[in-house]
Amino acid sequence: MSHYLEQLSGFIWNYPVVILCLLGGLFFTIRLNFIQFRWFPHALALLTGKYDDPNEKGHITHLQALSAALSGTIGLGNIAGVAIAIATGGPGAVLWMWIVGLFSMATKYAECALGTYYRVQNPDTKEVYGGPMYYMTQGLGKKWKPAAIFFATVIGLAGFGMASMFQSNQAAEALYTYYSIPKAVTGTAMFVLGAMVILGGIERIGKVTSKIVPLMCGTYMLGALFICILNIHLIPEAFLIIFKDAFSGTAAAGGVIGAVIKIGVKRAIFSNEAGLGSASIAYAAVKTKYPIREGMVASLGPLIDTIVVCTATALVIILSGNYGTEMYQAKGKTWTAQTFSSSSLPQGWGVKEKDIPKASESLRSFTTGEAVLQFKGPSMKDITLPIIHKPHTHGFRFSYFNQKGDMNLVIKDEDGNLLGSASLGSREGKVMLKDPSTGKSHHVLTIIGHAVKQDWKSCVVVFEKGFKHLNALSPTFYLQPKNPDTHWYFDRIHYVDKVQGVALTTVSFDKFFHGFGSIFITFAVFFFAFSTLITWSYYGETAVNYLFNKKILVTIYKLLFVLLALYGAVQQLDIVVNFADAMLGLLVVPNIIAIILLSGKVSKLTEEYFQKLKRGEIKTYK
Repeated sequence: MSHYLEQLSGFIWNYPVVILCLLGGLFFTIRLNFIQFRWFPHALALLTGKYDDPNEKGHITHLQALSAALSGTIGLGNIAGVAIAIATGGPGAVLWMWIVGLFSMATKYAECALGTYYRVQNPDTKEVYGGPMYYMTQGLGKKWKPAAIFFATVIGLAGFGMASMFQSNQAAEALYTYYSIPKAVTGTAMFVLGAMVILGGIERIGKVTSKIVPLMCGTYMLGALFICILNIHLIPEAFLIIFKDAFSGTAAAGGVIGAVIKIGVKRAIFSNEAGLGSASIAYAAVKTKYPIREGMVASLGPLIDTIVVCTATALVIILSGNYGTEMYQAKGKTWTAQTFSSSSLPQGWGVKEKDIPKASESLRSFTTGEAVLQFKGPSMKDITLPIIHKPHTHGFRFSYFNQKGDMNLVIKDEDGNLLGSASLGSREGKVMLKDPSTGKSHHVLTIIGHAVKQDWKSCVVVFEKGFKHLNALSPTFYLQPKNPDTHWYFDRIHYVDKVQGVALTTVSFDKFFHGFGSIFITFAVFFFAFSTLITWSYYGETAVNYLFNKKILVTIYKLLFVLLALYGAVQQLDIVVNFADAMLGLLVVPNIIAIILLSGKVSKLTEEYFQKLKRGEIKTYK
């Protein structure tokens, strides 16, 4: 089931959703004449409360709505999502995140303006509800009722997986990893705190998130800013790496530009949720009689989320050098050139201590700085690497400098029989092993690295799932020149573990302030996860209210939501996460189509509002 859900999620996010979100952002940016840039100062003025009329319909202020919506997006998407983007797509993925973020401002503007315009008020409780399911039926007619029901059902289910269980699980994992706090304790805390806030409704959610989100976001940004100031001389190079890699893909896992673009787009959508329609549910509860104002305030969300916060994370990771093959962190002993005895080295091999070539990069270090192992022919002798398979490691890494010629990584069994080989320096090489008893081939090793002539780079040899078949043959690894006149340098051989997501961001902060990453990021994850959890509970509550309009069912949903936070903290959630990802992707399809069909209404409301503003008919209160 997990495998099929993963495939479904991958298909949805790789093609339909990514294309729809990109087209939606481009469409509204052009249709509304770059509204997100032209009226940016007015959006900021709305946040100050200058235009807030206390007698208007609604429950929360513009700032509280922005905080509530941001609390649903800022968090793991910024701390872990950016790290995942860099780990899988290289630093260049960040540029595509920026591009999507800027266009997404227009998408967010449209869906949140519509969510507020078509909101409804319960005549008995005076509660206000809005969102995609309301603008689908009221704006597009009864024929869209099935799509609205589908959207409400999906967002309610997605909230259980993506918000309640997943957020609680990640917070519990972080606190357990760094402080050995039992996961059940974290789950209980999420349950109790969540119940206290969620059962209080959107007003309490708005008040809590308006305090948590600015505080945590501000603290996180200050930490990142301090690191950037300490390394200000390296900032231009960090940005250059982002722009260069965006159009080359050399630091991407797949090594192709298409992968970089796709990953950047996907992570940006996950980061700011533009196109999902979820944020329009929070903005619909704002006190205002002008729906366009919520579009303006909402357009700031992707800017803050994807441009500002994500960039802070990206710069810390890139400045730390933890990208490309360097996201694999050393584990245990490191072998240097001195490990090899010059007297026992075969012909052509030696230890070089003087005139060692310098690396062209200032952000990453590929040598120990003392001495390097050198192969300089004429010879065809290979050399044994001091590597045996160690449990709980993802593989091993070594640095190399390709002065001339080509080099192979060769694997032999204990009797010296060849098991496999791969050329060093290609973008990515796979080593397959054929099982003689079954005739099946097993993927045993992946060699990741891209050798640039006359420059230091690093190569990672990843132990794949099929490695158990190779390990049973007691493999030995060799470096073998392809030609007699080959000339390469080697250094820094060590076991590695792949670090990504929250862990990659943590070790990157730790590189500059030892211990800061594990302390601050861990607790940031907890509070960001908590704020996401309580915001998404309101999205689910609104969905249940739309579907059934029964207060008792809304209360049951809230209680189940917080109970699942307790359950999720102690579970392995592969199936749930893949299910939630697929559900989030399915939200995009009806929502983007609906807001494009309603773009005429958005355009008309926009023109009317800003004409009134220009004529001075919009009243201020501060």
